[in-house]
Amino acid sequence: MKIRKERPLGRDIEISIIIPTYNKYPKNLLTLYSIENQQFDLSKVEVIMIDDGSTDKTRTLIGHTFPFHFKLLRNIQNIGRPTSRNLGIKNANGKILIFLDAEIIVQPDFLSIHHHYHSKHPNMVVTGVMSIRRLYSALYPDFSEGQLQECREIIQNLPELKAKFDAFEKKPQKLLLLNKHHISSEKYKRLSTITPYEKFYNRVIIANYGYELRGYRIPWQLFGTGHVSVSKKAIEQAGLFSEYPGYGWDDLEMGYRLYKNGAVFTSDERLVSYHQEHPIAKTIRDESKENYFRFQETYKEIGQMIISLTFLPVPFNLHKTNQILINYHALCKQFPDSYKSIKQYFHRMLRKIGRLYSQNKSITHLSDKKINKDALSNEKQQLRKLKRYQMFLKCFETLERL
Repeated sequence: MKIRKERPLGRDIEISIIIPTYNKYPKNLLTLYSIENQQFDLSKVEVIMIDDGSTDKTRTLIGHTFPFHFKLLRNIQNIGRPTSRNLGIKNANGKILIFLDAEIIVQPDFLSIHHHYHSKHPNMVVTGVMSIRRLYSALYPDFSEGQLQECREIIQNLPELKAKFDAFEKKPQKLLLLNKHHISSEKYKRLSTITPYEKFYNRVIIANYGYELRGYRIPWQLFGTGHVSVSKKAIEQAGLFSEYPGYGWDDLEMGYRLYKNGAVFTSDERLVSYHQEHPIAKTIRDESKENYFRFQETYKEIGQMIISLTFLPVPFNLHKTNQILINYHALCKQFPDSYKSIKQYFHRMLRKIGRLYSQNKSITHLSDKKINKDALSNEKQQLRKLKRYQMFLKCFETLERL
């Protein structure tokens, strides 16, 4: 590993922004320009960018002058996102750690918002993943048809770019659409669009729990390192990222650890950021499924495995999943030593969902021959009479029928 520093560090670094990057130039430069455009005192900010074996021009970033402290760590070979983030943590001087993807453009109040929440609460997680919009800062020949169509629709309203897009369609080759001026003037937003994910989060999470996530018992699934912050002290107590291979779930595993350690999760409607679109690797989905199973088998806890209800052929959404978990917790609190069969069976079915999901198999035949069917039937009848645990019971019987 090689380390290059642009400026000597001051003694009062408040915020360390940790950004792993792999062949993301010049998108990562645009991200740095957006950090340069902050309303916060940048003398109290360091950006640690970990070049994870890039073969592009990322190494030239060290030649730029920024108003924040800039440190470029270079891995000789690609070692993966979580390992790179851990290197960033080890080299961080700030009291607050912000994890950001290399292609995320942030708004001028980004740092002020994060700093505000951490000054209010010592064990806060501030997530920005619910409001990450798509931004087309460049065109790529290997964009999917969906990406091209979306970009086409956006550019139809921008006459100054339409000719460029028409030329790109006739002769596809990488074409940059944004520069430093577009970032500082915020004109880049014209090339952005709200994603279905943001609409989903607004409808399912924010509408039911607010940005404060009150009553939301699976907030750890919002610990996406594309845009999230946490105190360095909380990370030191929880430990470094699990270094999963490939893509996915290492960040949510960290979120789960922080949640179990008492972290308070929140968001803010102003925390809108912009993901610079790029071609998507086809292996990502399978890698993510395998890493979910690694995460599941580390803990094997209902509060964690409940997320597998969103993997079903007809999935429960996150709001219903959370309500089922609340109902289950209430059952366990009222009857800690009763309903053992139904609790054990529920645990086994959730665990089997994760295993089937990771193997790309149909999620079906979740029944377990080891369960005493008579005892289970009696417990279900008793729960029906209580009428307080119908949401959990309905979920349980849905899994039985698969």
